[in-house]
Amino acid sequence: MELVDTRPTLTSQEMRLLDAIAERTHDSASTLSEQFFSATDDLFYELSERASTNNEENLYFEAMRAIRVSRKEISRDFLQNLAAGFKKVDRIDPNGETRRSDSEELSLVGSEDLEIELAQKNMADRTRDTYKTELHDLVARLDAMASNCKITQHNNPLDPLALSRSFVRATTEHLKLDIKTRLIFFKLFEKHFLKQLGHLYSDANQVLIDAGILPKVPRTHNSEDSENAPASAIEAQEKIAEAQPFERFDDEPAGRPFQLESSALSSLMASIRAAKRANIPGAQQLGNYHFFSANPGAVMPVPELANRLTDNQFSIDEKLSSGAPQNLVPQIVSDILALNNPNEPQALEQPDEDIINLVALFFDKVLEDENLPLAVQSLVCRLQIPVLKVALHDKTFLTDEKHPARIMINTLTEAGLSFDESKPIERDPLYKVLTEGVHAINQQFKLDNHVFSDVTDKVREAMSAEAAKSELVESRTRQAETGKAKLKAARSFAQNTLYEKLKDAALPTAITDFLTNTWLQVLVITYVRGGKDSGEWVENEQVITDLIWASQRHNDEKSVARQQRLMPELLNRIEFGLELVIDNEDVRKTKTQEIDQSLQSVLADTPSDQLYRELSTEQRARLGKTDPEKKSWDEMTALERQQARYEELSSQFYLEAKHMSTGTWLEYMDDKRGKAIRCKLSAKIDSENYVFVNRFGFKALTKTRRQFAYDMQFKRARPLDTTPIFERLMDKVVGQIKSMSRDL
Repeated sequence: MELVDTRPTLTSQEMRLLDAIAERTHDSASTLSEQFFSATDDLFYELSERASTNNEENLYFEAMRAIRVSRKEISRDFLQNLAAGFKKVDRIDPNGETRRSDSEELSLVGSEDLEIELAQKNMADRTRDTYKTELHDLVARLDAMASNCKITQHNNPLDPLALSRSFVRATTEHLKLDIKTRLIFFKLFEKHFLKQLGHLYSDANQVLIDAGILPKVPRTHNSEDSENAPASAIEAQEKIAEAQPFERFDDEPAGRPFQLESSALSSLMASIRAAKRANIPGAQQLGNYHFFSANPGAVMPVPELANRLTDNQFSIDEKLSSGAPQNLVPQIVSDILALNNPNEPQALEQPDEDIINLVALFFDKVLEDENLPLAVQSLVCRLQIPVLKVALHDKTFLTDEKHPARIMINTLTEAGLSFDESKPIERDPLYKVLTEGVHAINQQFKLDNHVFSDVTDKVREAMSAEAAKSELVESRTRQAETGKAKLKAARSFAQNTLYEKLKDAALPTAITDFLTNTWLQVLVITYVRGGKDSGEWVENEQVITDLIWASQRHNDEKSVARQQRLMPELLNRIEFGLELVIDNEDVRKTKTQEIDQSLQSVLADTPSDQLYRELSTEQRARLGKTDPEKKSWDEMTALERQQARYEELSSQFYLEAKHMSTGTWLEYMDDKRGKAIRCKLSAKIDSENYVFVNRFGFKALTKTRRQFAYDMQFKRARPLDTTPIFERLMDKVVGQIKSMSRDL
């Protein structure tokens, strides 16, 4: 039996300082709790109002009601837990360990509780990072104040993890919520309580400074920084790997600049004319080439053509804004040239004809481009007349990569690349900015390029604001998925460990049930907390080996004697391990007694009380070792057929998936909605689990690497080309023309 050392470790003066900090903490925490519960009430009401289904509306409304009913009890218990945390400081030994009189900081059995465990750890880590300096100073001063004990991050009563655990314990006692709303509740606690602790930490530090304790804390590398290093490194790696969709706002195109001199343009267009006349195969792919220079009428000067294009600019914009996107450049120019005399339309100079045909070919490619959503194609096509006027008037348009009109086109399409056409976008704030920009250009542009620059600046500003919000959401999405993946990996490792030890063992049913159910949960939490190399894991894994050996009937005296010696110690180790998953002491003792009875039956050699057998189907299922029955191809579901065809996976696509960079945008067929969605590869967790988010940072899909490779191979996932559209499509036009020239 463990004796509790009740001797105080703090002097009366030290206790008075600690009490002063505790009193201020109580006052601040009371105020923050009120603000937190008010914000929670407002948010859940708003969520219920915005819910898309009745079930979702009821879920949020019931959560709001339950929180309202329990808020006083939760707040009371939370404050009591905080006060208890300060009292425990007086039971800290010189090594910094709290002397325990009962079981503390235990979790309940179940995967949901493991998610909560990870959630409270994550929000504590983020808060520690926010108040790193304040917490470092506070721990240093508390440690300097306490003459007979060691204060560290782990026993600091104001550490974010201690506060989080106090809150979780209070809510677990009084509030029954499903895991979805519970995690939202904890996120709100982080936002409205933990992230508002700055003044609380300042007050606590000030109390100690006023008492003359470390007025100036030395800035040295300490052990707590070392302990935090792994988490910080992970966060740093995530930030490095992260690639936001609108990260680049400079004027430098990401791809090779497109440049086309007048002489080169003339040569290219001569190739088209020759190909058309010779009926070269593939010439029709470049659309209808218009021979405006061959018209019988007088030549129309470019300034007059530009003025007439301006007259049509607004009406054409209205026409294109209300219908399907189409290329109207050749038709508009033909109508203008025939306006005075339809029977004898006016002609154009050959260089002007070449430019008009090049612009028309560009817009043909815009309509063919699968990287652009239809809504963005429509916006670009509404710029046909302004772009044509720029190309005719300003010869640098085709040679200057920093031309305002080119930058505007690239910026507009960059902004719209991630638009998800599976949802209506008419109310989308960024789409409204793009639409207003296109409308402004068609209303204001004559020959002054400043309007392009003004629209570009407004679009960039909107993109930047959206990127800042999505970056925050995406970071949280990655953290949540990383936690889930960590939990999944922990369960898988624990299941495999147990299976390898039990697969060939015949044990009493009660022992096997205990190991594959309760002890499995112990192993999962142990792995999550410390990994497979921790002392706790080694100890809890050894329990399995010892329990299997102790559950066997032994005939030699030496083994029987060892069995009798081992049992009491083994039962103590089991009960200690159960503290991780069972909070109730009586339940732990009941579980331990059941194991004891089973082992006593083995010692007494009473086979009638024991049914020895290998793993049952149900127990194998708990360990993730179910073997699905073989089915014929006709009997398989579509999903089973897809899984069966994984063997056909091409190494090319597997390697493409393996080396794909985070930040890559894709068009992905979503089976649940039956529509293609646009999403970004946000993270590769453990190199095998791929997380995809939408442009707002919310999770869109999760896939294993193999699933992702399979989807790319069978055209269900397609990476999008994000190089600047002007350069990319103009290069494509020129490339096709050159290809035809080689066939002449």
